[in-house]
Amino acid sequence: MLLLCHICMKKICLATLLLLWISASKAQQWLEWFGFRSLNDTVSTEKTGFALIPLLYYTPDTRFAFGAAGVYYFSLKAKRPDQRDARLSYVQFLADYTQNNQLDIWGLWNIFTRNEDYLIKGELRYRNFPDRFYGIGNATGRDQVEYYSYDLKSFKYLMLKRLTKEMFLGFDFMISNEYNFRIKEGGILDLGNITGNRGGVTSGIGGVVTFDSRDNIVNPYSGHFFEISTYYFHPNIGSSFYFFNFNINYQTYWETKPKNILAFQIVGRFNTNGVPMLDMATAGGDEILRGYARNRFRDINFAGTQLEYRFPLFWRLGLVGFAGVGDVFNSTADLSIQRLKYSFGTGLRFAINPAERLNLRFDVGIGREGAQYYLMVTEAF
Repeated sequence: MLLLCHICMKKICLATLLLLWISASKAQQWLEWFGFRSLNDTVSTEKTGFALIPLLYYTPDTRFAFGAAGVYYFSLKAKRPDQRDARLSYVQFLADYTQNNQLDIWGLWNIFTRNEDYLIKGELRYRNFPDRFYGIGNATGRDQVEYYSYDLKSFKYLMLKRLTKEMFLGFDFMISNEYNFRIKEGGILDLGNITGNRGGVTSGIGGVVTFDSRDNIVNPYSGHFFEISTYYFHPNIGSSFYFFNFNINYQTYWETKPKNILAFQIVGRFNTNGVPMLDMATAGGDEILRGYARNRFRDINFAGTQLEYRFPLFWRLGLVGFAGVGDVFNSTADLSIQRLKYSFGTGLRFAINPAERLNLRFDVGIGREGAQYYLMVTEAF
């Protein structure tokens, strides 16, 4: 939750889906989103509006999730001839409920000021989240699982200044309160030697630098994305915990032939001692190391990489193959070939909006403990 992209923990996929559905009041648009239109159609050029749609997705941590989302979108016009209109900004609200009885209610905003001099992001969130805990480290067993739940209230604010066309620099503030922990009596969490096992306040400030030359943020064919973020958590700024966090994310894309894309990613999430359990690095999820549930492995640090090849089949269908490797760890001494987490698999793509390269994806990822399944909107990275 400490990466810039985790301001929207379901990434940009829900926001993108909403923003592309910008003429939702027209019945024709509903039909179009279910595939009844030309592949050469472009998205609407409307600059202001409101949309409301249902949500559906599936991950190993949630199983099927259902909900609704609404978005108000707008674009600020340039005031001078030497300036450009800003890209689309939005304010959105989402609420979903999962088969695992998890409730998530949150509001997000992503606003470009005039001439895109600044980018302002934020999040206000409430979460009631029953989950599974397997212990700390990369060698835990599935038979160690115990169930727990908690409530969370959080607020995040990020402001970035545009330095060049492709680079932004800024600061971030986040605060969350994790409370109402319900844990197994006599279990691992009940022993009291895991930081944050009863919740607390996590408050921190940080800096973010982003370089983004991708030709499309939803499904790039070329370009690079590079982001570094750091966060400092201390009781002097209201935190119950004292630790430092550092994140790195690099992505690059090559179009080997028309619409055949080779995508590569490196991710690192590093913390100092004192990080609470809910803010620890995890291995798995719908973004990297597909094949492991996000809650399966956690520790102070994570490093991983993955490679994916994407190509069209016919009509609006496409196929991908992917492979990745990585692990969580406390120190590098914890890493070993015998425990290193690998992941490989394949996935089917259906183009919801070909003009914007927006895909519905179904992935099957295989890891050391078997297969996991994912139904999401947009690519993993």
